[in-house]
Amino acid sequence: MAFFGTPMVNTTYDVEVANPPTDSISSIQFSLQVDFLAAGSWDNSVRVYEIGEGGQSHGKAMFEHTAPLLSVCWNKQGQVFSGGADGAGRMLDVATSQAMQVAQHDATISVVKWVDSPGSGVLATGSWDKTIKYWDLRQSNPVATVNLPERCYSFDVQFPLMVVGTAGRTIQIYDMNNFRTPYKV
Repeated sequence: MAFFGTPMVNTTYDVEVANPPTDSISSIQFSLQVDFLAAGSWDNSVRVYEIGEGGQSHGKAMFEHTAPLLSVCWNKQGQVFSGGADGAGRMLDVATSQAMQVAQHDATISVVKWVDSPGSGVLATGSWDKTIKYWDLRQSNPVATVNLPERCYSFDVQFPLMVVGTAGRTIQIYDMNNFRTPYKV
């Protein structure tokens, strides 16, 4: 593998998933618990595949949004979360095949991340409505909202820190124990 030189391409071992999305894939993530792969697509779907030892795959579940998907993630309980251009955050429990809406923004949800924190976990959603919201799945309203200076394009979490990239070409760092004010960068 060449990182900065001529790329080495070997397609001998490439394997296609069964029943792939019909449009571009915008987000993809493996489950940390089982051999499942979630793929979010511009065809408005989230598809979950079970991947075998030889790379073979079969569809395990699928659910849809009303607009293209931009982000997918898993939690340790085997639930997959998604967010997209319809402003809805959805969850699928793969074990029960039950899907439900668990989050809502006033604009596109650009990123979803499950955050394991001491005592519990929350779903964090970042949006083009210039907010990040934290969702306890036992409640219908967000447990907290962070107002951003611009649209949220990306974020990552290593509890207790969250790093946020916005449309204004800014990067903000938050302590999730005191998330109202970003660190000065």
